[in-house]
Amino acid sequence: MKKKKCFPKRRLILLICIVVVIGAYLLWNGMQSDEITVVSKIEEYSYQLESNQTKIFKKYYNDLKEELEDNRVDEEQYATLVSKLFLIDFYTLSNKVTNQDIGGVQFLSTSIRENFQEKATDTIYKYVKSNIYGNRRQELPTVKDVEIEDIQTVSYEYQEKIDNQAFQVKAQITYKKDLGYDSEKTLILVHEENKLVIVEMQ
Repeated sequence: MKKKKCFPKRRLILLICIVVVIGAYLLWNGMQSDEITVVSKIEEYSYQLESNQTKIFKKYYNDLKEELEDNRVDEEQYATLVSKLFLIDFYTLSNKVTNQDIGGVQFLSTSIRENFQEKATDTIYKYVKSNIYGNRRQELPTVKDVEIEDIQTVSYEYQEKIDNQAFQVKAQITYKKDLGYDSEKTLILVHEENKLVIVEMQ
């Protein structure tokens, strides 16, 4: 009676190594395809557009870029676009990777960013589940559009300064699906160096 030949250990180890390498490559390649990258920058103003942004955000970002590249910037239009971009990014949670990925921060005054992020993480972003591996099944809001209902020039005091040409912007937010998130917000924008920045949201 002939004995069955045992499968050589070396070949088995080699086969396992090949499977592991292929699996690791496919996983890495999948993660690379979902990697968030910067696709556009407005250097002078430190604004940037990332690859995971929604179509409506990209539209207003391109409008902002065009406005700021003009020799004479219309400040009311500038304030309008910044307000829209901020609200779209902040309230669109569906494209955020984790609850630490707070939207709209680039449009805030540097003096309030840290506190704003902490508050957002403890409130609206608190229950956003991680999507690092792209397998999140949580239903989250996506902003459809933002309409500006009113915009006024106001005098506003902050950090022992007074900006007599600040903007108060009242906005209406609509979503692709109403999940009960904020639909009306009022923003205050002031001048900070060469930029208009948000210092208050009501």
